[in-house]
Parts: sequence; structure tokens; C-alpha cells
Amino acid sequence: MNSAAYFNEIAEDWNKIRKEYFKDELRNKVISKVNIKDKVCADLGCGTGFISLGLSERADIVFSMDNSTNMLHELKKTTFNKGIKNIYPMKGDMYDLPLYDESVDAVFINMALHHIEDIQKAVKEMQRILKKNGTLIISDVEQHNGTWAREEMHDVWLGFSHKQIKSAMEKAGLKEISVESSGLKCTGYSSKGEFTEVGIFIAQGKKY
Repeated sequence: MNSAAYFNEIAEDWNKIRKEYFKDELRNKVISKVNIKDKVCADLGCGTGFISLGLSERADIVFSMDNSTNMLHELKKTTFNKGIKNIYPMKGDMYDLPLYDESVDAVFINMALHHIEDIQKAVKEMQRILKKNGTLIISDVEQHNGTWAREEMHDVWLGFSHKQIKSAMEKAGLKEISVESSGLKCTGYSSKGEFTEVGIFIAQGKKY
């Protein structure tokens, strides 16, 4: 099973599962990093819309992308039930985003980068769709030793160091890069009772 199949399988329960891993507080910390009022935003690896739903309150348009059809289906149900009109769910590949060059003011990717094998290629693709003066926001887990996550959650990376993320953003041509701890934790238990608690970082960089 790959990550897309895994998330297709758990999509209906993801909102409940997600709350066991990280708190709603993360959404506000991530979104507060950039002014999104009346802007065009992209939420990559959007899942059921944890970040997208927050963005929709102030942004003009939110392109919500995931490679899990069932996750997108759950997001569509939520937007329909809440009458949200400015979220546009779309299926897409992180290495070939279905958006035009320089079409987005702010790109967000929350807790999804660790599922991507070639993070450099993915970050470069995020840079491509950013408008000039646009901002990329990456939020994810810091390095940890919870190897069980590779098998049970199909993680490719066991988190990232701040240096690793800064380097990927620099190589993609982004400027004014900062990587900092959010002060929040991500926690999880394996099926065998192994416990992992790790910090969450928030990184940002601008395109000029």
C-alpha cells in the first residue's frame, strides 16, 4: 500500500484521527505567517481541508490539492454542507501541480512533505506556481526516530531538520527564508504501542 491508498482507506475517519496527532492551534499559527486577505492560495496535500477551511475565511480562492480521491471527497462534502464557495478541490501530483506558473499568492503544505520522496523537486514545483512576492509556507514534523511511521503511516521521511528544509528552499530559489519551531507537538502511537512525540516546525520563504 502506498500513501495515496493509505489515505483513501482512512479518509472518512481522518478528521478524528488527525486530532490525535496535532492540535487545531496549528492551523492559526500556520495561516498567520502571511496576509491572505483576498489572495489566491494553494493548499497542497490538503487532506480533508484542515488548512483549506481556515484559508477560505479570508482568501479569495483556495486551490486544495491532494492525490487521495477519498480525502478530496470528504473535503467536498464539508464545503457543500457549510456552503463554502471559494475552495476548489483538485487531484494532482506534487511533482506536476495542475496550476499555471506564477498563479498563486501563497502556497501552504502542512504535514504532507514527509510523504514525498523527492522534496527538492516538489519545493521547486511549489516555487514555480508562486507569483512574484508570493510566499511558501511549509509546516511539518522535526526529525524523529519513530521508524514505525514508515510502515504504518507510509511516511517517507522521519521528519526534517531545519537545515534540511532551509537548504531545499534555497536551492529552489526562495529568499528571506526562516525555519522555526511552532512550539507545538505531533504525537502518535504505533499499533504495537510505540509512542512518538516530536516538535512541529513552520518554514517560510518568498519568491522574487
